Amino acid sequence: EADLFSPFDSFTGLAADKKQMYHDARTAISYAVSGDTVTINVGLVGAPGGREFTFKLGEHYDSADLDGSPMKSLVNLEGDKLVEKHTNQNLHGAEMNITRWIEGDKMMVQTTCNGLSMMSKYSKAD
Repeated sequence: EADLFSPFDSFTGLAADKKQMYHDARTAISYAVSGDTVTINVGLVGAPGGREFTFKLGEHYDSADLDGSPMKSLVNLEGDKLVEKHTNQNLHGAEMNITRWIEGDKMMVQTTCNGLSMMSKYSKAD
């Protein structure tokens, strides 16, 4: 569930034909930690594909945005929050900041970029 997706997707350059699909999509995210390495798998429920990113906290790594465009990313742990910083060509020089934390049985996700903000809530899969 996401609030304020529409103005956010326009700024980030998401292709018009993909806006509704991503707005309606259910995202599946899983995390795995092995030593100092974190692996995130992200995809859309019921859709083929998806992406896997492996990185070390505090070290820059190459990733991709929703449409597959290359992105530079940095992830840190700040207290009980996972804080991500992303840059790519679609952001017009801006930085996208994503903060993730757990509240009860939900993962809360605050995404900000260029003065725009979007809050998402994820439920744990059964």
